Amino acid sequence: MRKLFYLLFILFFFSANVSLYSQWVSAGSVTMPGTYPSISVASPTVAWIAGGSTSPVIFKTTNGGTTWTSVPVAGLPVKAIMCIWAVSDQIAYVGDGGDAGGTTGGDAAISVTTNGGTNWTLLFNTGGSAGFFNGVVFSRLNPNYGFAESDPSAGAGNPFYVQKTTNAGANWTLINPPGISGNASAQNSLCMVDNNFFGFGLNAMAVVYLTSNGGTNWYSSMLGLSATSLFTSALAFNDNKLNGVAALSGSFPNIARSTNGGVNWSVINMGASGTTTNSAMKWISGTNTVYFLGQIAASSCLYKSTNSGLNWTVQTSSATNLFHFDFVRVGTTVTGYASCVGGAIYKLTETVTLVNPENNVVPTEYRLEQNYPNPFNPSTTISFSIPKSEFVTLKVYNAAGKEVAVIVNKQLNAGKYEENFNAADNMTSGVYFYKLTAGNFSETKKFALIK
Repeated sequence: MRKLFYLLFILFFFSANVSLYSQWVSAGSVTMPGTYPSISVASPTVAWIAGGSTSPVIFKTTNGGTTWTSVPVAGLPVKAIMCIWAVSDQIAYVGDGGDAGGTTGGDAAISVTTNGGTNWTLLFNTGGSAGFFNGVVFSRLNPNYGFAESDPSAGAGNPFYVQKTTNAGANWTLINPPGISGNASAQNSLCMVDNNFFGFGLNAMAVVYLTSNGGTNWYSSMLGLSATSLFTSALAFNDNKLNGVAALSGSFPNIARSTNGGVNWSVINMGASGTTTNSAMKWISGTNTVYFLGQIAASSCLYKSTNSGLNWTVQTSSATNLFHFDFVRVGTTVTGYASCVGGAIYKLTETVTLVNPENNVVPTEYRLEQNYPNPFNPSTTISFSIPKSEFVTLKVYNAAGKEVAVIVNKQLNAGKYEENFNAADNMTSGVYFYKLTAGNFSETKKFALIK
């Protein structure tokens, strides 16, 4: 009897740990998210889902998927949402498909909320009759950098519509990458490493479209995958901007892999079988870990590579009709959420190996970054760099110049640093200033607290 008890205990313990740490497990569900439910993960506990059939439908969780609440959509265009990027439980960007159902395109728009969806503000719109926002993404390396991309507003083959920000969404600059004959672009195919390197997939050929100099010049490259009636829906790159992976909506089990910044690609077989109708890929910043999702109506299709896309292993779940997923890394822990067409949500939590910590590269200059998010409530992240060992202070002041908080006050080695600032309960809404002092260097930036 005792042996049986121990055996059952061991089996239960092993099963529980496999479910929690190695597999995708159920994380609740939402109602009628539409055919193309996009998901964005802001933190291990905060994720947003957006979609809809002919009008916007948005949900979010703030407790790790235990519950999902409907987000107000008043003020948004009466159109299905095709992409979303969540900054926090309060700040999120959404892009629509131009027309009510997101099928033919139109005057597509990007909107933002800074108060959890209570109010939405239109940031910009494409004009024309064929706009369709495929994505809005920010760099995981430096979230001050982001871009949003739409199909050519004048139709396939015309210049694409791209808006770029370098200050966490406070301002945006319009870029019009040259068109490619017969081509629009693919939903959720956007990838951004930093201010210089970003791009997206096209919808009529097995092609990716990239820039390595911030959008000044663009280059396209063929993936070498069979492209009949397929679109390049999956694209991801390592922090080094050399190693990349891409896939077509139905190329599974074949994907493409690059080791030279997307200039050339080779075909990799993931060692599986089946036919997908949509694919997605995400590269975890600071690691060699890449995740793959394939949409199959009758089963799940989730894979993981830990050697930059060269070899792949299957991940299990009970999911069917998966459509999109997203991840966030905190330290060595990755948290992912995946959305299904029917409304089911799945979650993954596991440990990854860091291969390129930022402080391995010594900065060449002093630098104080704009905080992110901004405005914030109640916490925000401030990044800075110092090229040599210094005594460093990072302090917060109110509009009258009175010191209200000390974030850093110690000797630091040369490197890049991120500090989290939580506003005290007695700090009221308004504009504040944060000041970095390191040796003879000093710089001040302002940020806004909105309660």
